[in-house]
Amino acid sequence: MNPNSRAKARRSVLVLCAVLVPAGANAFTVSSPLSQGCHELITSQALRAVRIDTPNAMPLATNANEQALVQDVQFVPDPDMKDLGGTTLLLSVRDNDLKGRSSDDLTSLAEVHGDPNNQQEHCLRAADQVEPGGSASAVAACRAFILGRVSQALDGLDAQGVPDTASRTVLTVHLSIRGQMDAPLPTYYVRMGQALHALQDSFSHAYRAADGGMQVTVILNWLGIVNGNLVESRDGPAHNANLDVCNDPDPLRTQRHALATLASEAVLRATLNPTLTRDQKMTAVTAVLDTYLGYSPGCTFANQWCQAPERQYVVSSLGCGSSSGPGSGVAAGAVLTLIGAVLLARKGRGLWGWARPVAVFVALVSGSAVKADEPLPTVQSAEHSPPPPVTQVVAEPGLRDPSAVSWGASAAVAASVNNAALAGTLGLRLHLSKHWTLGLSGEWNPWIPLNGTALRAGVVNIYGSGILRFPLAYENFNLRVTASLGASYLLSNLYGAGAGSLGLYAGFSPLGLEWKVSRLFFLVINPLSIALPVPQLRGVPLDYPQYRFSIGLEVSFS
Repeated sequence: MNPNSRAKARRSVLVLCAVLVPAGANAFTVSSPLSQGCHELITSQALRAVRIDTPNAMPLATNANEQALVQDVQFVPDPDMKDLGGTTLLLSVRDNDLKGRSSDDLTSLAEVHGDPNNQQEHCLRAADQVEPGGSASAVAACRAFILGRVSQALDGLDAQGVPDTASRTVLTVHLSIRGQMDAPLPTYYVRMGQALHALQDSFSHAYRAADGGMQVTVILNWLGIVNGNLVESRDGPAHNANLDVCNDPDPLRTQRHALATLASEAVLRATLNPTLTRDQKMTAVTAVLDTYLGYSPGCTFANQWCQAPERQYVVSSLGCGSSSGPGSGVAAGAVLTLIGAVLLARKGRGLWGWARPVAVFVALVSGSAVKADEPLPTVQSAEHSPPPPVTQVVAEPGLRDPSAVSWGASAAVAASVNNAALAGTLGLRLHLSKHWTLGLSGEWNPWIPLNGTALRAGVVNIYGSGILRFPLAYENFNLRVTASLGASYLLSNLYGAGAGSLGLYAGFSPLGLEWKVSRLFFLVINPLSIALPVPQLRGVPLDYPQYRFSIGLEVSFS
């Protein structure tokens, strides 16, 4: 494995550990299915405070399409943040960490967080910001990034200093159901959110002066951990997840949360002040940074960074756990692999994206079942071998005459394990022969957003199916393969896709089982089916691929 591959693997493990094994608190990070986000909390608190007495910060109206975006974001904004301005600010404060990726796409997020070219967006050290002078350089880079984004945000204000809804910047976002989309959003809130992210990170990615924590003494290092080459005396202290908390577990971290909120509020207030010119607003923001993001020199490795109180929090090691027995390490790795497979499945659209990590999990579990001190099973000699099993033909389940043409009906329910969804299906069946059956089905396929909001109406799918059956002579069940093709009709508004859109539906079940429950009824199980509704084909197509498990009954009228 080359050094780049090792670094990528290490980044993936770091992010996976950070998500699956939190350090006892919520992080100064964005909201995901497994954690509450601090950036959304801090930013909402700041904007809410500014809106109390600043008319230029008032909510922006949303049209129907924009409201669909608000409802489909991968987190749940507070009710007073569900206008176009508030939601755009929250989407943008997440952008530094996500860059258009899904919040559960750990592989891609590892690459984003470990990008050596964007550490200033998180107020962390770049690779060349070493001691002496590394912290001063990192603070300067962070401040330059913030001021650059603030300047761009001011370009999005109208003549009265109000965020201009006609001035738009395209932001790539990942929506809960719609997936990755390029959304033109108000420029002021897009650029301001990116600036606030870096400012907020400066309170969790730095050691600060003991006199109230207003000035930075040392900037922390993430790249050295990722690359496995951190030397603290040269590269500065390691990033510490214990500082990345906003649930106020002790006075120091409560103070950092409060300061991050106050600093964010001050920048918003300065840029939305209707009495200031553009130059005066930039001067005001610079003053805010002087107050909250100035650099105080003199803290070095030799004096333990001025005996920084932040060092009381022990830096978590790379490992996600410890072994308690000979097989526990393998078992823990196997469990982590399986969880990782579930979290990463949304990235791997193909079946192999699921099969590979699950296969590794099975191999690890099966391998751990054999202990080194257990003898291998012995092979019996031929003269002591048991007699071969006696087989007999089992009556084929199903119709009295499997070759006869007959009608039937079906009902089934299904659940998707990647893009969360349910499905309820009713259909007619025409049995043509022992091996072939045709079907006509209709299903309601509601979709489940990952942001915890209400079930979406999803689509109605109507399709025809061809079923190829494989009767088994020595078992009381048959095998089947099913392929389907039809139409998909969208029932609810999504961003860039209105209710009433009509497109295609395709489905495939490579292996199904059918048991005869009675003379007329089959129990049909499809352990893995692929369903692909594409209710909108024009513009940006809307697809919602699903890996389903389904169970149903079929009745034969014969």
